[in-house]
Amino acid sequence: MKQWIYIFFLLLLFSACSNNNRKKYVIGVSQCSEDVWREKLNNELIMSTYQHDNITLKFASANDNDKLQKEQINQFIKEGVSLIIVSPNQIHTISSVIDKAYDAGIPVILFDRKTDSKKYTAFIGADNYEAGHEIGQYIAQQLGGKGRIAEIAGLRGSSPAIERDRGFTDALKAYPDIQIVTRRYANWLQERSKVVMDSIMKSGEKVDYVFAQNDRMAAGARIAAKQYGKNDLKFVGIDALPVPGGGMEDVRDGRLSASYIYPTRGDLVMQLALNILEKKTFHRDNYLKGTLITNHNANALLLQNEEIMKQTLRLQTLHGKVDNYLAQYNHQKVYLVLFSIIVLLLVGIMVYVYRTIVSRHRIEEEAVAAKLQFFTNISHELRTPLTLIADPVDYIIHDSNLSVKQRDMLQIVKRNVAVLSQLVSEILDFRKVQNGKMTLSLSDFDLAESMQQWFNLFITSAQKKNITLRLDVAESIIMRADYNKVERICYNLLTNAMKYTTNGGEIIFSASVEGNKVRIIVRDNGIGIASNEQPYIFNRFYQAKNAEYGTGIGLALVKAFTELHHGEAMVESKEGEGSQFTIQLPISQDGELNNTKSQQVLLPEIESVTKSDIPNQARHINDLIQPDDVVLPELLIIDDNSDIRSYLRTTLSSCYKVNEAADGKSGLALARRIIPDLIISDVMMPIMDGLEFCSQLKQDKAISHIPVILLTARSLDEQRVEGYEHGADAYISKPFSLQLLLSRIDNLIQGRKKLSQLFSNTDENDVFEKLSNETDKTFITQLRKIIQENLSDSEFNVERIGDEIGLSRVQLYRKVKALTGHSPVEMLRKARLMRARHLLRTTDKSVSEIAYSVGFSTPSYFSKCYKEEFGESPKN
Repeated sequence: MKQWIYIFFLLLLFSACSNNNRKKYVIGVSQCSEDVWREKLNNELIMSTYQHDNITLKFASANDNDKLQKEQINQFIKEGVSLIIVSPNQIHTISSVIDKAYDAGIPVILFDRKTDSKKYTAFIGADNYEAGHEIGQYIAQQLGGKGRIAEIAGLRGSSPAIERDRGFTDALKAYPDIQIVTRRYANWLQERSKVVMDSIMKSGEKVDYVFAQNDRMAAGARIAAKQYGKNDLKFVGIDALPVPGGGMEDVRDGRLSASYIYPTRGDLVMQLALNILEKKTFHRDNYLKGTLITNHNANALLLQNEEIMKQTLRLQTLHGKVDNYLAQYNHQKVYLVLFSIIVLLLVGIMVYVYRTIVSRHRIEEEAVAAKLQFFTNISHELRTPLTLIADPVDYIIHDSNLSVKQRDMLQIVKRNVAVLSQLVSEILDFRKVQNGKMTLSLSDFDLAESMQQWFNLFITSAQKKNITLRLDVAESIIMRADYNKVERICYNLLTNAMKYTTNGGEIIFSASVEGNKVRIIVRDNGIGIASNEQPYIFNRFYQAKNAEYGTGIGLALVKAFTELHHGEAMVESKEGEGSQFTIQLPISQDGELNNTKSQQVLLPEIESVTKSDIPNQARHINDLIQPDDVVLPELLIIDDNSDIRSYLRTTLSSCYKVNEAADGKSGLALARRIIPDLIISDVMMPIMDGLEFCSQLKQDKAISHIPVILLTARSLDEQRVEGYEHGADAYISKPFSLQLLLSRIDNLIQGRKKLSQLFSNTDENDVFEKLSNETDKTFITQLRKIIQENLSDSEFNVERIGDEIGLSRVQLYRKVKALTGHSPVEMLRKARLMRARHLLRTTDKSVSEIAYSVGFSTPSYFSKCYKEEFGESPKN
């Protein structure tokens, strides 16, 4: 292999030495805009390189943008091009960057247009003054020395526009009876010219001829004038491009009275560049010749151009063939060596890929086996503790001496033990499937009747989420299968549908007989599954990106149980529109019936309806029974798990007023309405997760000051960092210590109180720097500005502050009070008094004048407030 590599590099070295040793040049071409004329020039420049294979062209167009053209020329300078060809957008705007290129030793050719700088190597282009002068002479002759002309100029400040106008004006000086009635600028654009001509027509100016400084503007002006029925109006342009739809055709067909050939001559531009680069003699200023085009010579010139274009096409075709022949010749020199190396590399890669695939497959199988073994071991270990939790709880819960609060807490324990037991069972069942030890226990049962029972388990949960749950099945479907496994299949699919269908959605649970098969379908209009994830959705341990939580076993178990029945599991889904899971099973399985009655697996109840499940119902009840004088800090708990909300409400309600929300979106709306003192939020929630909630809250100026504790099962360091980056004030992982949570809540609320006290008793600027949230800083800055700008207005009040800052009176009061310890009224009065004290110390105004100037309605009230604030009466 090493010998072949050495041979390959020797061949490359030989090939490099045989290349032409001529010096290579890179020429940057900076066009001010893109149009047919400049496209023609670019093509001519490219054709001129056919006989100079040592030249590389780089094109850039600024689209009439001075800033962009300067950036493009700077990039050419940075790349160290050999020469720059520039068509400046305007005379003054890009002179500095052209000077920079010239000073860097890069030759600069100005093409078509000049700048106000003398730092350029050469200029080449048509004589714009001569073009304008020729057009002026022509129009004067056509008018017989008497008439009214409208001039539509190009870009204001560009050299062609200036020179063409100067030549045109000078030509008309010999004809005092010819008047230029208006001069407008259309920036060389046809659409802009339409607008300009429309304006001229509306002004009522009598015009005999229109001189547009290029053909495109002339065409635009003609279209606009035609709409006013001005068919006798004559139009003249400049460029006379011999292309389809160009100015030369317009002259031939009578749409334009005349035009002036504005030559491109890319071949001469390239020759000038080569003379400069190769240190040959050249003229600094090079003017290209143009000529007037009328209906007398337009057709002949078009025919001549047609022949030239044919020859050009032949030349381009020939050049392409030559390039192909040369490329083939160069490639053939290394093809043999490359082929040999490629064969060797392919053999090596194939061996490597094969070994990698085999190794990766083995590692994946070992990893899955190890993971399953670990889960199985853990599941076995969990069964005994779960039993020792479930049975005592079930025994205690029936004790008549329990309080309602204690019984509610035990109900939470009982429900979650059932969920954990179900998960343990799924892991153990999946392990059996993987080991091939899972068998079917066949029995005859009515699928329709069973589906009704399974359907009933989900009705309560659906009602709570306002989800429409529909059952669509025949009166009776007698089926021979493993009842428990079919039950588990349907239960897992319905659980997933409930999890990923948003409030107000719909779930349809249906079954039908098709020949000797039964099709069970669970369809929802929830969040759906991305198309690139659907092929893997039944894989073991796979979780879609939008999965809220889970183990990745549920759907894998659905597929495994389906295939045990010799059936097929399928999914159809569209992200944002919902999913449909279809299970197709034989209506009757081959095999012996299990004479022993199949023991039904007790599936956990999805959710039971209690008063505590309805967010804030317990809060409303507490508000009724608590005395009015109880003032407690207000908390907002956001979690989609009603048991977590119930537990937190039960443990916190003795010290705080507790509000609840089931997702980030409703929590954000509630936070804006009640302005709580602190928020506790889960992270993984439907509709809007905790991170997005936290981010939106911290950007909302009405509620950005509220501390947020993220209470979540996501415990990795990078997940904590993500939480703090989204604006969280504290991050506590589940399972959590209640004492830790209580301490964090108290510390954050007390910290906010200390900050507001500091704001009340210290220099505002010192406290301003202690605010950690940029939204709060912006709010305080805006509030100060509004108050300072309206101090002298005695009618200025809190309502107007709220209107200007975009908050209601209540939101403004709570926000300002939470941040500063002052009410908005107090802040306004304090600001007025501070301004008054400054005026008393620095001016000779009387107390009354100052009182009125800072917005007090009477001097007496001002004196009273001043004394209360500073402990002394106001005096000069």
